[in-house]
This record gives sequence, C-alpha cells and structure tokens, in this order.
Amino acid sequence: MKAQYKWALAAAAVLLLGFVSLQQTGALWRSDANNGDGGTITAGVLNISAGDEGVKEFDLGALALDDADPLDSVQKALPVINSGDVRMSYKLNSVSVTGDVPLLLRAAVVPNEAACTPTGDVGVQLYSGAADTGYFTARTVQAGATEVLCLRMTVAQNAPRGKSSAATFTFGAESVPHS
Repeated sequence: MKAQYKWALAAAAVLLLGFVSLQQTGALWRSDANNGDGGTITAGVLNISAGDEGVKEFDLGALALDDADPLDSVQKALPVINSGDVRMSYKLNSVSVTGDVPLLLRAAVVPNEAACTPTGDVGVQLYSGAADTGYFTARTVQAGATEVLCLRMTVAQNAPRGKSSAATFTFGAESVPHS
C-alpha cells in the first residue's frame, strides 16, 4: 500500500500575481528623449506572460502528486513569454514550501514544451536541490520571444507518511536596457 503523501502547488497565485502585476504596471510606459548630442533614448513596453501568448495566468495544477512514495516526482513545462517590445530579465526569486513533506526542485531550460518530458534530467539545469531554497539567477528573453522552463518536483527520501506540503513559486522580471 502506498504511503499517503500529498502535495500540490496550491499557491501558484504568487507566480500569477508576479506576472499579472508586472503586466499591469509595466505595460503602458513609453517615452523618447533627446540626449543633446543628436541621439535618442527610447523606452519600450514590457509585457510578460506565462503559458499561451497573452495569458496572464498559468495553472500549475498538473505539478502535483497524490498518494506518492519517496522519490516520486512530476515534471511540467512553464513557458515564459516576453510579449512586449523590450528585452526582459526574469528569475526565480524563491520557493516557499509549507507543510511537513520535504520537496526537491529541479528547474531547467528546454527548447520547447515537448522537450519537458514526464521524466528525466532534460534541458540545461538552472537549479537542483531542496525546493524551499530554490532560485536561479536572471535570464534574458528578447522581445517577442519565449523561454520554456521545465520544473520537476520530487518527494524527498525522508518524507514522513500521511503528510502534505504546498509550494509557492515567486518570480521577478524587469526590462533590460539596450547595450
């Protein structure tokens, strides 16, 4: 009989809030200014999305396990879309795990959603370790481009029986000035 481990990405709202708030606060700025030497400084529009282009929310409900054993895992693609007209920099700031089941996280960049297979160490690894210390440094996405993350959550070897946990991912993003 399998142990009753349950965990879910119950608080994806932080991820959603991060993307929605950036979308709404950064979506409408644009200005030009003359620097006095004949050059022009131009600002653009920063729009970011998770999931399909233009979608402000992304459901990570499939990144969940019920009735799992230690070392069971689930892997899911998270497309990060720069739907604006300026380069953006984004990063995983933190992961908060609440509950009694320790979770492991692996985050990697893959070429497309299909490359984030249900199992295996796919893509270029950005982070691997305890979920509650998860982060990765800033990644740049060109205007109009998409980068696909492959996130894997695993029940840790030492997980207690009959307990559950939830994970909250916090991402940050900002525009990147032209060099």
